[in-house]
This record gives sequence, structure tokens and C-alpha cells, in this order.
Amino acid sequence: MSKMILRLPLRERKKQSIQTSILQSAKLLFQEKGYSAVTVSEIADSADVSVKTLFTYFRSKEDLAFQDEILFCDELIRCLLARKETDSLFEAFKQFLWNLIQSIDPEVLIESLPGFHPWMDSPDLEQRYLLLWEHYEIRLADALQLESDKNEFNPILRVISGQMISVIRILGSKAFKEYLQPIPIALRHRALEKWLLGSLQMLSGIQGYSNTKK
Repeated sequence: MSKMILRLPLRERKKQSIQTSILQSAKLLFQEKGYSAVTVSEIADSADVSVKTLFTYFRSKEDLAFQDEILFCDELIRCLLARKETDSLFEAFKQFLWNLIQSIDPEVLIESLPGFHPWMDSPDLEQRYLLLWEHYEIRLADALQLESDKNEFNPILRVISGQMISVIRILGSKAFKEYLQPIPIALRHRALEKWLLGSLQMLSGIQGYSNTKK
């Protein structure tokens, strides 16, 4: 029996294409000129859309600067909630990070790690960048709370969420990328794997939490 290939309607594909074009244009301009020097009008012109259309897809220039991180958090939550019935939260988190680093080409390892982008050095983005990780923690804790099917607030889930996000925060930080920079390209993956395994061993709170899916 042949497999059915499901495709989005043409209208939705066009929307995705426009959204992707705007985001790519913004990232290229941020990379080239720095966040503060780029205007919304320049991004719209580069993407060949009107400013009004741009704001249909993105609420602000800041949202464009952080869109990759928003999508990364979405993917993390999806993977954790879709874990196997017998897998613990810790095992799913470990597998997510392991798959992430193994999927990156060693030649572009540093610039492909999620989190910090060169344009985030802008003072205009400092506060938003600091809030990014708190939003990660809250979103993840809320998702795990919903999964538990319990109405009462569980502060342990916020602690566990904070522990997981702390690993991602370091992984995506400017300081960590600078740490990897002097390591020869052929050895960077190994150094990253060693750091990741050591970091996960420290997350005793996650390992001790009984949360295989029922």
C-alpha cells in the first residue's frame, strides 16, 4: 500500500515561506550590521515584503532576534512530552541533547549551538536575553505540570526545569562558545560530549524524580 504524503495547503505553505524569508533576512542583517543598526524597514525590504506584512508574522524586531530560541524551546518541550512510556524525564532530556550535538557538523559546531548569537551583544537585547532563560524554565515547568494531570502547583517541577535549562543556558552561552574556540575542530565534538556527560551526572534532581509516563 502506498504511503499518503500529507502536505500543507498552498496558503499555509506561502505563509511559512514568507515567515522564513523574513527571519533569514533579519538574521543576515543582524550578523552583518549588528542588531541596533538594523531597522525593521531594512528587514522588510530585504525580504521583499511590506513593514505591515512583517508585523503580521512577528510582533517586534526583538522577536526576530530571538525566534531561533523560541523554536528551540518548542522542540525541547515536544521531545520531552513525546518520550516513550518507559523513559524517564532525565533519559528523554539526555537523548534530546545527545541527538542535538551529534546532528551538528563539526565544521560549524560553535555557531550552530543554540542560544547566543553575535548580535546578542547589543545592549538593547541584554534584558531580553536574561529573561529568555526564565521563560524557558516557566514554559517547561508549565508543560510538565500539565502532563502530570494535577491541579496543585508542584514546585519540584520548577526545580527540575531549572536544572535542565541551566545545562542549555551554559551550552548556548557566549563564554562556552569561547571555551570551545581554541580547541581543534577535530576535537570539539569530543570535548562537548565529555562536558555534556559530566553535566548530566550532576543533575541528581532529575535522575531521582520518578516520572516515567503512565
